[in-house]
Order: sequence, then C-alpha cells, then structure tokens
Amino acid sequence: MKLDAAFMPLRLNSRHFGAFLLLVLALTLGAGQPVLAQTPDTQSNVDRANATVASDPFIDEKAQQLDTFAATYATLDKKMQESGLSDDELASLQTTADQLDSDLNQLSLDIEAKLNTVRDQIAELGKAPGSNDPPEPAVTTDQRNQLIAERSELSALSDKATKLAASAVEASKKIATMRRDLFTDALFAHTSLQDLFAADFISYVQQEYRNFQASYGAWFRYIWKERRVQLVLALGLSALAAFLFRSATIALMRRRLAQMVSEDDKPDFFIKLVTAAYSTGLPSLVIAAFLAVSYLLFYGLDVLVPDVQQFVFTTYKAIAVIFFVFLLTRNVLSPGDPAWRLIPMRTSAARKLHWAITAMAAINWGDQIIDVLNETLAADLALEAVRSFVAAILIGLILVAVSFIKPFHGDAMRQRTRAVKLLWPSLMASLIRLAGFFLLACAITGYIALARFIAMQVVLTGAILSTAYVSILLGNAVSQPGTMLRTDQGRRIAERFKLSPVRIDQISLLAGLAIYALTVLIGIPCLLVAWGMRLAEIRLWAAKHLTSVTLGSITISLGGILLAIILFVAGYLLTRWFQKWFDDNVLLRSRADPGVRNSVKTGINYLGILLAVLVAISAAGVNLSSLALVASALSIGIGFGLQTIVQNFVSGLILLIERPFKVGDWIVSGTTEGFVKRISVRATEIETFQRQSIIVPNSELINASVGNWTHHNHMGRSEIAVGVSYSSDPRKVMDILLELAKAHPLVLANPEPMVIFNGFGDSSLDFELRVYLADVFNGIPVRNDLRVAIFERFRKENIEIPFPQRDLHIITDRDGEEAAALAAEIRRRSQPIDENPNPAFDHPDAGNDDSGGR
Repeated sequence: MKLDAAFMPLRLNSRHFGAFLLLVLALTLGAGQPVLAQTPDTQSNVDRANATVASDPFIDEKAQQLDTFAATYATLDKKMQESGLSDDELASLQTTADQLDSDLNQLSLDIEAKLNTVRDQIAELGKAPGSNDPPEPAVTTDQRNQLIAERSELSALSDKATKLAASAVEASKKIATMRRDLFTDALFAHTSLQDLFAADFISYVQQEYRNFQASYGAWFRYIWKERRVQLVLALGLSALAAFLFRSATIALMRRRLAQMVSEDDKPDFFIKLVTAAYSTGLPSLVIAAFLAVSYLLFYGLDVLVPDVQQFVFTTYKAIAVIFFVFLLTRNVLSPGDPAWRLIPMRTSAARKLHWAITAMAAINWGDQIIDVLNETLAADLALEAVRSFVAAILIGLILVAVSFIKPFHGDAMRQRTRAVKLLWPSLMASLIRLAGFFLLACAITGYIALARFIAMQVVLTGAILSTAYVSILLGNAVSQPGTMLRTDQGRRIAERFKLSPVRIDQISLLAGLAIYALTVLIGIPCLLVAWGMRLAEIRLWAAKHLTSVTLGSITISLGGILLAIILFVAGYLLTRWFQKWFDDNVLLRSRADPGVRNSVKTGINYLGILLAVLVAISAAGVNLSSLALVASALSIGIGFGLQTIVQNFVSGLILLIERPFKVGDWIVSGTTEGFVKRISVRATEIETFQRQSIIVPNSELINASVGNWTHHNHMGRSEIAVGVSYSSDPRKVMDILLELAKAHPLVLANPEPMVIFNGFGDSSLDFELRVYLADVFNGIPVRNDLRVAIFERFRKENIEIPFPQRDLHIITDRDGEEAAALAAEIRRRSQPIDENPNPAFDHPDAGNDDSGGR
C-alpha cells in the first residue's frame, strides 16, 4: 500500500497513456529530422548567442586598442594629480593627451566605417519576415543575426572611444591651463635686486668651478683612460670632415662668385640677392653638416655621457645659429663691399648693424650654453638670476644703441627701393628703441624673467622674420620675367632642355612660388617654437586641423593631396620618359611611319595620364567606388549638353585606333585640304598649303567623306592639260607628250604615262597628259618641269598652242548717209528671225526704237 501510494502520481489512465505514446512517437520520429520552423524569438536568441561566440578579428583588435588607450588615459590622469610638475613635464603630458585624442579619433573613424558597412549589409538583407510571412532561408537569418550582433558590439566600442576621446580633450585643456598659470607665475616673478647682489657670488662661482672639475673633469679623465681610441678617432674624423667641407665650400664659393663678378661688374639687385642667398645658404649648410657629423661621431662612439651630451648639443646648436646670423648680416649688409650691398646705406652704419646683430645672437646663445651648464652642475639660483639679468641688460643696451643708428642719408636715402622702405621705415627705429628701454626697465625693476624672455624673443623673432623677409625678396626676384636667363645655371638649363623664354619664365614663376611656400612652411613652425610651442604639439595640431577635409561622406587628407600631386607629377614625367624611350628605341628601330609612331605615342600618353590620375586619386584618400556618383552626374550632363564633346572624344579614339589617316597625311575634307599635324581626342589639326592651321572636330571627320592622298602609300597621278591649234597633227602631239613624260626621272614607268585626246575646243584640240608619281608630294615640281619641256618642244616642232580668237570689225569715217545706211543694215541683220512677225515692226521708226526688248 505504501509503495502504491508512493507511485500514485505516476499512474496513468488509458486516455493519458495514449497521449503519452503519441508524444513519444512524435519525438522519436522527429529526432533524426531537421526542424522545419521555429518561432522567430527562439531562433533569434539562438543565432545571436552563436554570433557572439564567433568573434570578429576586427572587433577584437579595436577592443584591444581601446583597452590600451584607456590604460594610457588612466596613467595620464594619475600623473596629472601630482603636484610640483614642471613645464616640461606638463608639456609632455599635454602631448600625450593630444596624441591620445588623435589616436582615438582615428579609431572612431575606423569603427564608424566598419559600422556603416555592417548597417548597409543589414539593409541589403532587409527586415526579418513576420509571423504571417513565408519563412526565409536559415542562412539569411544567421547572417542577419550575426550582423546585428556585430552592430551592437561596434556601437558599444564607438561610444566608449568617443567618451574616452572627450576625456582626453578635457585633460589636454586642463594641462594647458596649468601650463599657462605656471608660465605666468614664472614670467612675472619679482626678484629683489638688493638681495640678489648682496649674495656671495665669489663662493658661488668657486663652488660651480669645483662642480665643473668634479663632473666634466672626471668625464674627461674617464674618456682619456678608457675610451682614448674612440675620442681620438672621433676628433680625427671630425677634423677630416671639417677640412673636406671647408675645401668644397671655398671651391664652390670662388667659382660662383667669379661667375657673378665676370657677368656683372656692377651687379643689379637680383644678382646681389642671389649671391647673398648662395653665400649664406651654402656655408651654413656645410657648417651644419659638419657639426651633425661630429656630434653623431661622438654619440656613436660612446664618448658622451648624458650631461655632457646635452651641453655639447646646445653648444653645437649655438655655433650653427651664430654662424648663420653672422653670414646673413654680412652678405645682406656687405660692410666691406658697397657694390654688393642689398640695402643702400652708409658703410659705417652697415658695419655697426652687422656687429650689433651678431653680438645679440652671440649673447643670447651664449646665455643658453651657460644655462645648460648651470643646470647640469646644479648651480645656485642666484647665478641663474644674475646670468639672465646680465644678458637682458646687454641686449637692451644694444637695441637702444641700434635705434640711434642713421643708416640713410643723401644719395642712399634717394636710392631706397620699395623693399628697403618696408625693411627700415622711420617707425622701426622708434619701435626698437621702445623695446630696448622696456627691456632695461623690466630688468632694473626686478622682473628678470620677463626681461630675459623679451630679450630672447627679440633676438629669435627678429632673426626668423629677417630670414623670412630675405627669402620673400628672393622669391619675388626669382619669379620676375627674364631673371633665370641672366644666371649661368638658368642658361644651362635652357640649353640642356631646349626651353623657350616663355617656358623659362613659367619655371621662374614656379620657383618663386616654391620659395614662398618653403618660407611659410618653415618660418611659421620656427616662430611657434621660438614662442614656446613644442614640435610635437605643432605636429599634432597640424595632424588634427590641417590634414583632413571632409566633403560629405568623403574625408580627404591634405597630406594625401600633397602625396597625390607628387605621384601625379611623377607619373606624368614617367609617362613622358617612357613615351620618348619607346619611340626612340622601339618604334624608330622598327621603321614605323610617323603616323603610327604618333598614334602609339598618343595612346601611351593618355594611358599613362589615366593611370597617374587613378593612383593620385587613391593616394588622396578618395575611394574609387565613390566615383560612381561622379559617373552618374556625368551621364546626366552628357544627356543634357555634352553629347558633342563625348562624340568628338569617341571619334578621336576611333581615329587613333582605326587610323583612316595619320599625322603627315594629305587629306581633303569638304573645303579643307592640307596636311594632318596633330590628332587629339577632341579635334584634329590640319595645316593648309597657306600654312593656316584649321581645327576640325573629330566627329566631322568620322561622319563626313575624307579624301586621303597618302592613305596606303604616297603614289599618285598628276594631270597636265594641253591645247594645240587645229592645224597640228594629233598623233604627233601625243607621241611628243609621251616621249617627254617618259623622259622625266620622277615619272613612273609602271603604270606608264598616257595621253588622252579630250575633244575639240573652241580654239584648240584638247589633250591631257597623265603621269604616275611615286610620291604625290612631287606633283607640283613634276608638272612644272613637264610644262616647260612641252612648251620648248612645241616651239621647236612648230606646233602652235592657240589662244582664244574673236573677229573684230572696225568702221572708218565715211559720209553720213553711207554710215547711217550701213548701221541700219547691221541692225537689221542682227534682229532675230521671228516666225510670227509683228506688224508694228513695219513702222518706219521701229528700227530706231531704243525703249524695248531687242
């Protein structure tokens, strides 16, 4: 009983048992069969789970990058919370934040592009079928659900990247505010001069000297003991490089200056400007190359330790800048040779300005060297303040002294050009004097940091602007018409490439524009660096704001545009080179006629330019599939108004491929007859015998009849019409004409000449001599020779060449009655015979009626 009670819930009656058997049978039969249909929700959930399991490599890669960027931002945010950060540390953090923002923006663009692709694929698949719709294939459902899962993950990654980028932007702004506050506090920090000069500077200097001996002396003793070979080798190679660079510079400078002096004993502004640029740029590049080689040798041979490395690098940089400033001022002001002076000023003023500007550069960069030395030796702050104070005072005094220099007077004042007036207006002296006094006032009142900053900016900004101004003058001078032909290099280029003066002037204009562009591209970053921006900040700012342009859904990189221009120019030049090489080495050796060569060269030219355009467009970042919109727009334009242009284009391609005529052929089309000079894709140029160029659209040459005298060969027939008197023997005339034709060396024997008796003329028997020539272009001289020979032979054979004849009746003076009677008789005989005579003509006065209708 207890056992029965325990199994009571499992007891089945007959009805339940039958249902259970049916269920078991259905499950058994359906175990080996596929499921024909499932509810949409169940299928969607299953497939979505499967899609999530099958990860996408793109999503995994972007998710990993996003995790790395998040870790970088976490480190950055933690570092920002620290106190006492220097400006260099803050600048490094800001660069990191800007770089992080740039990377996250690029990541967002990649994810967005992938997300758009997934959305397009989902749209192509369409919506899932409803409950009342017929079921779709399982493959389609799986693909849709997988795409939906990808869309969800990509949307999540995009949101996360956008939020992280916004955080990076906020961090960059916060760091910029911190740097601005730190810079303001440091710039306007006040120093008590009384306390400063009350310090014991002698002990400070002695302590720094001892530190110098301990640091740099220990380094030198270590190098001399452990790395003596490397040190000697570096010094020897540096000396050798210096000797080679110096010898090359002297040789080039002497040859160049000798050419300039021999060409112009009294050089004009352009020659002086080019010489100054050459005399400044070449030695500066040489000294920069020597210093770079020397530094790399010391660095590569492990001669330098970090502190010494920084000191040597700053010293080398200072030497290069001071040398450049010295050369620039010497070559522009030319204190020793007034004939080469760019600014017509007094020699004493030029000399003073030259040395004043060089002294300011030396003081500024000498201060930079001492600053690095004090930093490596951990010098006292009092020495730092005194160093800055002395440098600011010296530069301020030099500025005040320069403002009192009067560079122009007398003839020099009258000879000032517009460029000089811009360079040295009367306001310039007042501004320089004001800057000098303000700098001195800041230093004397204790604002040493502000005074030093102003002094440094005066020197650096002035040097950069002066160099940029000279570069602009050089670009302006180079772009003037006829300037390149006045130089030896310009004449050699023109002779080498056989360039016309117009082409040389175009190259001069491009060279001037290139100088302008280089001036802007180099000058602006130099100014920004001089005013405290870091190169990394400039690069990131340019990459963020200047490297891409968005037009609708197309993003074009400015760097890509520049690369596209370079690739297109390179492709065009390569096409022209290959075109010339193929013509000279393949077509010419195969003895192809000029028409074939022209068609092949034209085809190569168009194909090369098309490939260059496609490569350039791809390099610019334009997706070639996006050009389908352009093609659609062009098709609409063709349908509305470009039919003629397209027709001419297609006709030009047909002419180039089918070649019914070629360059050099003698063709006749309508009223146009002449030689084909050029076949392009739009029109064909025909030069008439009067040397007139006629441009004929290609469609007219395709749709109209065109006669080609030289289509397959140059053989042609030439005709000469001859008329003799009726007293001549026709057979003798024909024999003479054939004899003369066969005797001419340019007349072909096969087909042989022939004479046609055309008929009986009014005054002559008409013949036509037909001869065949190997070159139809010889038709005019052959006809001329034969006509002369025929005339001479006919004269010798007494064969008359008649001319039109008319009978003329002359009436002499007679008495009046006879003359009147004769006139009446003539009038009567001249009347036409009328089959139906009019009785009115029987009137006696009818013959004298002058009013009507004879």
